[in-house]
Amino acid sequence: MSLSSTRREARERAVELLYEADSKSVHPEDVVAGLPIRPDAYALELAFGVADHQTEIDHVLDRYANRWPVKRMAAMDRMVLRLGVLELATQLDVPPGVCLSEAVELGGRYGSTDDTPKFVNGILARVAEEVRDGDRPWMPIEVVVFDMDGVIRHWTAQAIGAFQDAHDLPPDAVGSIAFSEPLYSDAMCGRLTAEEWAAEIGRRLAEAHDGVDADAGRQMWLETEWRIDDEVVAIVSALRDAGQRVAVFSNATTKLEVDMGTMGIHELFHDICNSSLIGLMKPDVASFEHVADEVLGVAPERLLFIDDRHENVVGALDAGWHAVQMRSAAGIAAVLRRLQVPGAPDPT
Repeated sequence: MSLSSTRREARERAVELLYEADSKSVHPEDVVAGLPIRPDAYALELAFGVADHQTEIDHVLDRYANRWPVKRMAAMDRMVLRLGVLELATQLDVPPGVCLSEAVELGGRYGSTDDTPKFVNGILARVAEEVRDGDRPWMPIEVVVFDMDGVIRHWTAQAIGAFQDAHDLPPDAVGSIAFSEPLYSDAMCGRLTAEEWAAEIGRRLAEAHDGVDADAGRQMWLETEWRIDDEVVAIVSALRDAGQRVAVFSNATTKLEVDMGTMGIHELFHDICNSSLIGLMKPDVASFEHVADEVLGVAPERLLFIDDRHENVVGALDAGWHAVQMRSAAGIAAVLRRLQVPGAPDPT
C-alpha cells in the first residue's frame, strides 16, 4: 500500500474521530481510549492536532468564511475544514496541493451538500496562501510564552475554605469580593499593590459579614497557597536547555516576581511580563501588542502563547500571536513537537 493511500485512509479516520469527539464534547484521546484497536499514527496526529489547536484553527476559518462562521457550519464540513487547516499549517512535508485535493475529496464524501467540495477548496486555498507562502506560518516559533496561574501555578483553596468555614460564610464569600470589578482589574493592572488588594478584600469582608476581622481577612488572602505543576516546569526547563527562548505573561499582582523567586523558577524564564507592571491585562489585545513590541521585541507571528483560559487565547490570536489552550502537560508537549519547537519533550 502506498504512503498516499495510507494517509488518505488516515485522514478519513481522523475526520470520523473528530466527529465522534465533537458529538460527545470530549478530546479525541478520550474516544481512542475506548477503541479496541488504536488507529493509524497519522490519523491520531491529525485528530489530536485539530483538537489541540482548535481555537486557532477556528480563528483562521472565521476570517476566511466570515459569511458562514464555523459555529454555523454543518458538523462534518467543520471537521473537514479543521483537518485541512491543521495539515496545511503543521504537516509541511505534505505539498499544499495534496492537502487541498485530499480535503476536497473528504468534503465530497462527508460534506453536507454537493457544494461542500467547492466551499472547502475556496477557503483552504486562501489558508494555504497564508500559512505556506504568506506572512502567517505557524513555525518557526521564536518565543514560547506561558501563562502563570492555571498553567505553571495552581492556587489551592485551603486557606480560603478554612476561613469561610471558621466564620460560617457562604462558599463564594471571598471570591465574590476578590474578583469583583473594578477591584480585580485594579489589582491586575497595578492600580493597587498586592498588599492593598488584600487589605481591601479584608475590609469588604468585615463590612459584609458580622464577626469577620478585616486584618484576618487580609492575612488569609496573603497566605493563600499554591502548588507548582512540575511537569510543565520540566517542559520549560527542556526548552531553555535547548536554547529556546521562554517567557511568562501573566495577569498578576505586584508580588509575581517575589512569588516566582519563592517557587525557584524566576531564573528559568528569559522574560517575565507582569500585567500589574505594564498596566494592561489579558485578554485585552493591547496587552499582547505591548508585550510583543515593547517587552519581547518579536513579531507576533513568531510567538506561541499557552493559557488555560479561552478568552485569553482568543485575545492573543486577535493580536496576531499563535496560541493554544492548556489541556495538560502532555498536551503542551504535543503542541511543541507539532510546531517543531527545540527542546520539545519526546512522547512517553
